[in-house]
Amino acid sequence: MRKIIFYFAAGCLFLSGLAGNIPEEDQELALHHFMQGEFLVNQGNYALAILEFQDALDLDPNAPTIHVSIADAYHRLGKNKRAENHLQVAIELNPDEVEAYEILGKIYILQKRLPQAEAAFRELTRLDPDNIDHLYALADLARLLKQWDIAIDYYLEAYRVNSMAVKGLEQALQISLATNKFERAEEICDLLLEEEPENEKYLETLRDLALFDNDFEKALKTIQILETTRGSTIELLIQKSALYEELDDSENALKEILKAFGRDSLNSDLLNRLVNLLLNDKQIDRAENYNQLLIEKFPDDVRGFINTGFLALNRNKPEDAIVALSSCVEKFPNEFTVHYLLGTSYYQVKDYGNAEVYLLQALGIFPDSRNTKHNLALIYDQIGEWSKSDELYLDLVATDSTDAQAFNNYAYSLADRNEDFELALELAKNAIRLVPKSAPYLDTIGWIYYKLNDYEKAIEFIRESLSIDSSNPVIQDHLNAVIKAKSMHVVDKGIQQAGITDTTKATLPFKE
Repeated sequence: MRKIIFYFAAGCLFLSGLAGNIPEEDQELALHHFMQGEFLVNQGNYALAILEFQDALDLDPNAPTIHVSIADAYHRLGKNKRAENHLQVAIELNPDEVEAYEILGKIYILQKRLPQAEAAFRELTRLDPDNIDHLYALADLARLLKQWDIAIDYYLEAYRVNSMAVKGLEQALQISLATNKFERAEEICDLLLEEEPENEKYLETLRDLALFDNDFEKALKTIQILETTRGSTIELLIQKSALYEELDDSENALKEILKAFGRDSLNSDLLNRLVNLLLNDKQIDRAENYNQLLIEKFPDDVRGFINTGFLALNRNKPEDAIVALSSCVEKFPNEFTVHYLLGTSYYQVKDYGNAEVYLLQALGIFPDSRNTKHNLALIYDQIGEWSKSDELYLDLVATDSTDAQAFNNYAYSLADRNEDFELALELAKNAIRLVPKSAPYLDTIGWIYYKLNDYEKAIEFIRESLSIDSSNPVIQDHLNAVIKAKSMHVVDKGIQQAGITDTTKATLPFKE
């Protein structure tokens, strides 16, 4: 229909656009055949339409529009090779023939000739830069080719051409999320929110992206906007509390959770979070009060008993933790944390037998718990079952090459029992490489050098350790032992050099 209107509006110019090239009567007859062909296309009679278009072409073979129309008819009949031939002729006659490129692009897509389709739609964007459908087509092609960034770029370009094209932005957002391009997703979310500042779906997505990127400030601001649109809810208050906690703002973290608690004082999740916030803030008495409420209101909730254990350990009262947890271990036989805390508490009171029992039970519930393996290894070191501790240490370092504590503890265990100093030294070096400024790790490697009689290096490392933790009596004892050993070594060496056999008569000066 567009073509017919065009020809009437143009005053029935020659179809070739070159007035005078064909006789006027042929021009009129060609127009008649062309319009008849268009009518047949609209009726769905493509075969007869082709005959009419061919008659028009016989009269005016250089009219690009007729070639486009006959190509369209061939394409509708599935004869794409013939359609393509006519389209190529149309483009040769008129390089700016938009409709020819549009049909070519469709044919190439059907034939999965994606690079050629892309070239056709690129040309369309040059010829008709304000048509966002062409940009969408390019974006879809990029998606088929798994060129995700290029697809996103085309959707964004469509939005820049027409800011009403929000659908394209949503497509770009979906691609970004599906392909883990979270930075781009966040950028697109910001654009979407410029269009719809109170869209809850966009706000929630932006919040989640900010959380993934650990941008807690942005996540908090997004939740605050959500509050203005949705109203304050317990869920949002909990989220704000968690974000304030991440931002080390314990005051506001407590404030938000107390608001939520004021709305629902019989919510076990809120009570438990409140207890943990107070515990982390060292408000032990308040934490105990709320935890007692949790136990009273929810006696079948294991978290109240676990919190009691943590509270007792925070007061350095492992005996109280043992009492509290022992009373519920049979009630919650498959609760990892109960067994783990019991084992840890027994370890602190040096009841290594019970500590081993409960830690092994914890490991049975959660076989991948590294903390449990660490504590069990320490117990086996204490009771001299080194084959078991070595097995645990080897497992720990084999499954995580960044576990500095495992490297250090294994190294110290070997050195302490005077075994395999070379391996101990390599393990200690790994621990120092991972955490160079750890007082315990520096002390360990210094102690190993002491065992290897390298007193200078031993003193160097242990002194550095003491400079970090000056109040640690074990490190100070190690330094004193090394200095004493070095002094004795110097004395013995001096005696040997002097050839003195009766050391009771030897008086040699020594200065550290």
